[in-house]
Amino acid sequence: MASNVKIILDTRRQKSDQTYPLILRFIHNRKSVSMPLGYSMQETDWDTDKCIVLKSYKGVSNISRLNNWIQKQRVNAMDIINKLQDTGEIDRMSITEIKSRIVHNRSSVTFFDFTDEIIEELTSAKRLGYAQSVRSVLTLVKKYRKDKDFPFEEMTHKFLVSFENYCRGKGNTTNSIAVYMKTIKMVYNRAIKAGIVQRDMYPFVNYTIRLTKTRKRAVQGDVIRKIEALELPMGSRLWHSKNYFLFSFYTMGINFADMAQLKGKNIVDGRIEYTRQKTKKEYSIKITAPMQRILDLYAQGKNEDDYIFPIITRIGDPVLEFKDVAEKRRINNKKLKEIGEMLGMTTPLTSYVARHSWATIAKRKGVPVAIISEGMGHEDVKTTEIYLDSFEQDVLDEYNEMITG
Repeated sequence: MASNVKIILDTRRQKSDQTYPLILRFIHNRKSVSMPLGYSMQETDWDTDKCIVLKSYKGVSNISRLNNWIQKQRVNAMDIINKLQDTGEIDRMSITEIKSRIVHNRSSVTFFDFTDEIIEELTSAKRLGYAQSVRSVLTLVKKYRKDKDFPFEEMTHKFLVSFENYCRGKGNTTNSIAVYMKTIKMVYNRAIKAGIVQRDMYPFVNYTIRLTKTRKRAVQGDVIRKIEALELPMGSRLWHSKNYFLFSFYTMGINFADMAQLKGKNIVDGRIEYTRQKTKKEYSIKITAPMQRILDLYAQGKNEDDYIFPIITRIGDPVLEFKDVAEKRRINNKKLKEIGEMLGMTTPLTSYVARHSWATIAKRKGVPVAIISEGMGHEDVKTTEIYLDSFEQDVLDEYNEMITG
């Protein structure tokens, strides 16, 4: 495995004073992460070839001492990497965990910095949705702390309770807070694995991440038929949203992001074959007549590397593609709400309703929960049972009305 450490001036990130930060860049298996060294300067103050600070830099009184310190950081980092390679431990570590060993050897790693490393790793792996979710939680913790960073040892049970109360005071729901806490727990577990904090400091031992059941918004088969029959101007946003909703329903609830990523090559021998971005689970779905009718509207003339649906338009840049999906999802849900209003629905119609509706209708038709679980990509039936739990009351009400009516 090829590993290297370089000292560079990060000209991608210009600061407000027109200088650039000096960073230590660690490269491992063609992936890289960066560590700021605490100095920033003009491009004219840095020798790119020799990797040294020039005498024109006025940020310190002794340039030679600074250059010696910089080279020492690189040597220390390489020494850590060499030891990890000698023991074979490096083969079992992610690039972020290796970076953490380097950073931890230089100074105490803080929660803000380590979380930033995880976000950078997720972004490099093109897991942009997850990266954005972690970034949102970090922003919330920073607001709670008034931007004051802290070592992991300060994250105690009392800290977690206080942060939960802070979020609740801001109006966040119990389930939203649960998502925040699961993210923080993930970061802490990664810090333990990276050797940044001892396992016996773990603050989640006596802390319970609470969840409340939420009513799943699903529609019945008659509503699906009404959506199918709705006449809309061809090529309009309403028309596209109707097609996206129905295609999701027909494909057992494919989510909007995965639908956006479908290409011509995902159509194989009369089946839709794709890997769900969130879970990495592989799907192979037989193309039914309703699915084919929608595919005929979009897939004609497309090459195997062309996106089937016109959701992603800024092709080639993962960040821009991610933004395209987010923006089109927002527009799609807005238009679905309009469609719901056209049909006289009292609850908002969203792209997620298609997934819930498929599960609900399947259950009411007597499809075994195990089959529904497989179709939805859940890891076990228990997850599906929890997912379907809120439908039980509706079923009981209907049977009771039939019996006592």
